[in-house]
Amino acid sequence: MPDRSMAQSLSAVIGLLFLILAGAVIPSRALISLSNITSLIYDAKEINYGHHTLLDSYDFIIVGAGPAGCVLANRLTEDPAVSVLLLEIGKGEIPLFTDSPLVGPILAATDYNFGYETEKQRYGCLGLRGGRCSWAHGRGVGGSSIINNVIYTRGNRRDYDSWARAGNEGWSWNDVLPLFKRIETANIRDFGDNGFHGTRGRLSVEDCPFRSDIARAFVKSAESAGYRYLDYNAGDNLGVSFLQAHTHNGRRATGGNSYLRDIVDRPNLHIVTRAWVTKILIDPDTKTATGVRLLHNRQYHEVDAEREVILSAGAFESPKLLMLSGIGPAKHLREHGIKLVSDLPVGRKVYEHGGVFGPIFIVREPSDNLVSFEQLANAGEFLRFRNGSGPLTTNSVESLLYVKSPFAEDPDPDYPDVEVMQAFTSFSFDTTPGSRSAYYLTDRMYNEYFRPLANTRNFMFLPMLLKPRAVGRVELKSSNPFNHPMFRYQYFEDERDVDALVYAIKEVIRISTKAPLRRFGVELYTRKVPGCQYMAFNTIDYWRCHVRHLTATFQHQVATCKMGPPQDPEAVVDSRLRVYGIKGLRVADVGIIPEAPTGHTCAHSFLIGEKAADLIKEDHRLH
Repeated sequence: MPDRSMAQSLSAVIGLLFLILAGAVIPSRALISLSNITSLIYDAKEINYGHHTLLDSYDFIIVGAGPAGCVLANRLTEDPAVSVLLLEIGKGEIPLFTDSPLVGPILAATDYNFGYETEKQRYGCLGLRGGRCSWAHGRGVGGSSIINNVIYTRGNRRDYDSWARAGNEGWSWNDVLPLFKRIETANIRDFGDNGFHGTRGRLSVEDCPFRSDIARAFVKSAESAGYRYLDYNAGDNLGVSFLQAHTHNGRRATGGNSYLRDIVDRPNLHIVTRAWVTKILIDPDTKTATGVRLLHNRQYHEVDAEREVILSAGAFESPKLLMLSGIGPAKHLREHGIKLVSDLPVGRKVYEHGGVFGPIFIVREPSDNLVSFEQLANAGEFLRFRNGSGPLTTNSVESLLYVKSPFAEDPDPDYPDVEVMQAFTSFSFDTTPGSRSAYYLTDRMYNEYFRPLANTRNFMFLPMLLKPRAVGRVELKSSNPFNHPMFRYQYFEDERDVDALVYAIKEVIRISTKAPLRRFGVELYTRKVPGCQYMAFNTIDYWRCHVRHLTATFQHQVATCKMGPPQDPEAVVDSRLRVYGIKGLRVADVGIIPEAPTGHTCAHSFLIGEKAADLIKEDHRLH
């Protein structure tokens, strides 16, 4: 063991690392072993995935190393006779900084995020910076699984059965359940043996190692209020349960560290990071994708695909690349001087799960003293995290409640339209710029609404609309491949979307009156959101105003490359994910999802990767 002065010096170094991570340094007197120091130094390095030299051609080129792209790269190279090139615009993970789920919002302020934002809003995001919402979109090996909230939800079985009924053969719940089980190594305390979870998959899905007493009390209170305690990943999700997270011993499990890190030396897999694909190469006579053009190390390269080009760049970058390559709405492409190859409704639809931050509750008789992120910014807490315990193993969301509101369009009484996340804290916990930057909170919003809660034990709910009526578009800003796409999307154009969220707010207020939460002296925080000061608190109109001003966005955009049968005029790909009218080209990411699902989309991305791999192996008779 090092002596005390050495340990304190090393603690200062770790404190500086947390300065980068969290903007705050708290001294620690914890002694640190030499093995831990060595491990910390190693973990501070970027994982080097992209050490390969580009060849002239490969059997398959995968564009984008999000979860789906990582799965595909792994599964396709299981056949040693097949060569695969995986191209990623971002970099590898830096485990020291990317592994803790709690720092996701801080990572969203780095270059692991494209930094997209909505257009100026008319009905939502009114109290946020510039009247816009952040549309975070991950970049790097692992994609959005690097910066998301590690919430693993498959959605309701009715989602998949609806896809199948619409003509997407092979996508029913019974079809996809074996794939979900293949993905997982599940460690779910109450539901691991119910037959719906896998035990030998590459992705770790587990109960969060940290669980506050507030979370336990909320679940019990929801049961007292009439909600069923259930496994929401078993097909039905109307009820309440503790969070299932894609983590391993509390450390973030990404597409990269779950599917790629141990296979990077396969000779038939080349991974190239910091590679910006600018165009799909298409033979205009045969309408066949033949390769891609990309920029890497300040040089342009053209690489051939002998069998297929597969777009797994996400719900924004895949449609953007299709349109830049001449595949998209004819009129829109003409406006940007792009030669039309195939007239398809690329980007004509985008759905998103809009929501709201709040309500907040104060805990008058707490069993813990979790009041600020600075409490966790020390060597001792960091080493607890490395050992798989403590608050750094959670993203703050601890349990989920699924609600059926009176405003739902689907008449099925067991098909929820709102999910409510229970977090062990609110934004008062983070006094650094991290959360404010990630969620576009203005200084006024933070100072007047959240800062008064500083050093007060409190917690927050985040209701999320699962079945929004709002639908938008993703378009090109120009023919310049380095420009961001343009988003035409307005939250809450339909008042019923707001009312569904307000109903969920009223439900958690009702649940808060039940005995398990009352034992902690839980009280509704009554300070009004800036912009709603003149409304009577806790009325329907007040909460409508709250929703419109403190709008939450959850980065679940789908349907930009919609999957559908040939007779569907909105479809871009068929049920085997092949782009209509173009041979040798598929899309395999969450952009193919036909409609807003009743779950967070990270699980869907892993599913789509596994499904696409099976389809491609079948089509090309691979082993």
